[in-house]
Amino acid sequence: MKKMFQPAILTVITIILFGWAMITFYDVHGQFAKVLENPEPPWELTINFTPILIFFIVCTPIAIYLIKYGKNKHNSIKKAFLLPPELEEADEREQLITAKACRNSYITMWYIAPIAALLMSYYPFIQEQIPFYPIIIILVLPLSQIISYFYSLQKNL
Repeated sequence: MKKMFQPAILTVITIILFGWAMITFYDVHGQFAKVLENPEPPWELTINFTPILIFFIVCTPIAIYLIKYGKNKHNSIKKAFLLPPELEEADEREQLITAKACRNSYITMWYIAPIAALLMSYYPFIQEQIPFYPIIIILVLPLSQIISYFYSLQKNL
């Protein structure tokens, strides 16, 4: 619980970089759809590897850090990929604080999910300006959970 700000920043950075990489893939899929509409050669697909490369360059050390410095080292590989480091509690007090933060994060989803659905209904109007809008809206869901979780965690400490 002493280093609670660090996992929050790492998680937010990971989600933002993942979203950037997914926007790149979305762009490539749009190009591929145009090729399928007009199957006459020449075909051309261009992909910007910068977001994907940055995602792997940044997230690989984060995963290695979680594996190397996890609290439960004998089982840390499985925990690094299945259990977020912020859910590792040392005593009953930390378990109670984590339970309250998880509850608040769960409640946040009850508010954010309908708002996200409402925002998705505006997609046809802004499809030309922001074609990757659904990716942004979908990634707002875990970001809101993370922000709610760490805010509640910090408030209860």
